[in-house]
Amino acid sequence: MSGLVGLENDPEKQLKYIDFIDIYANLDDNERVSYEQEYPREAEIMTGFAERFIEQGRLEGRQEGKLEGKQDGQAAILLRLLQLKFGGVPEAVRRKIERTDPQTLLVWSERVLTATSIEQVIGD
Repeated sequence: MSGLVGLENDPEKQLKYIDFIDIYANLDDNERVSYEQEYPREAEIMTGFAERFIEQGRLEGRQEGKLEGKQDGQAAILLRLLQLKFGGVPEAVRRKIERTDPQTLLVWSERVLTATSIEQVIGD
């Protein structure tokens, strides 16, 4: 562990190597406790890397979830507006709307106000 920290500067590679070391060492619970007692600095480094990357993963997951939630909400509103104004929404249009980015959904939602057909709303 000490050599790894001194030789490798890239935190992502360090984490990958730490995972490899952890798997290769195959320590049971007692051995892990003993390792942490004998090598507290290395154990702290391993824990610090893992905690940082776990937190980074959580943050990225939250951001993706917010974006998906926002997009899902915008798509649902646009579909509802189209349904109210034009009646049924064809399945192909529904799929196109569900795959569209939030900015385009906003533009299309504004077009609903003046459009006379669904094609005028989602057309280029």
